[in-house]
Amino acid sequence: MTDLPPLYKYLNVQGARLTLGNRTFKHSKPSDFNDLEDLTIRSIFPESDEVALAVMNNGLSDILLRHLNDTPTIENPKLRASITTMQRVFRENPGAVQIVKDGLRKSSVFTLDQMRTKNASFVDEINDFMQGYRILCVSSTLNDSERMWERYAQSNEGIVLRITPNAKKDSKFQLFRKVEYQEARPPLYESTESFLENSIFGDQQKIRLTMLNKIVYAKTREWEYENEYRLAIPIHADGGDWNTLPYHPEEITELYLGHKMPDETKKEIIGLAQAANPKIIVFDTLLGSNGKLSFRQR
Repeated sequence: MTDLPPLYKYLNVQGARLTLGNRTFKHSKPSDFNDLEDLTIRSIFPESDEVALAVMNNGLSDILLRHLNDTPTIENPKLRASITTMQRVFRENPGAVQIVKDGLRKSSVFTLDQMRTKNASFVDEINDFMQGYRILCVSSTLNDSERMWERYAQSNEGIVLRITPNAKKDSKFQLFRKVEYQEARPPLYESTESFLENSIFGDQQKIRLTMLNKIVYAKTREWEYENEYRLAIPIHADGGDWNTLPYHPEEITELYLGHKMPDETKKEIIGLAQAANPKIIVFDTLLGSNGKLSFRQR
């Protein structure tokens, strides 16, 4: 396991009550995220539709040649049967390869409308697949993030909890991974050809998991200030749905109280936190005259 930095969960007051009182963290469904670009895909490959169409029609024969003896894994039974037939023809008559290539130049296997329909369906399928996961988001930033306190901790009336994974108990929190920030959300495949090849011969379950990681752990640079880490967990195999999971109480090691939180609320939240973990370290958040945050242990 890669060493993790300090991890912090920002919460509003109600979130603090539920998290500490129930001793669970809420794990969000992808469709619940406020950023519509987050945890979804918009494109499969980087090329334009027209370029992608040409690659798919011209590259099919070469892909089949590289996989003459491999069993197709494509899930559509009709397409799988067609691919198997073409493989057999190519094995029995190598000269047929050029005939097929010449034929594809004159009569395309895929039309632009067919490809767009197929791609839209594929995007929907992957986005639906994402709904089978629950995501917990945290930050590795605390001291210098007034913006985070404003946005995620009820404008400084909420709290921040530090999560310290308990390795001895094989804590799921050890699986947090860093989000990578990029100019734009990346396409799922580096090229149309790799998409076509993987669609026909790839390990479909492994491909989905690779896609999951690419979608979950990527955001655009406008969110870079969050310094986010994420944990993605599949819902139960029996089809049961959930949006909260328990934590080991000792994993909540520090509590930071927003500087605008009323004293009565602070007393309530501290009581809930200490009931969960009597050893939790409590800090007051202070706002200096320079607009910077600092913390004082109680």
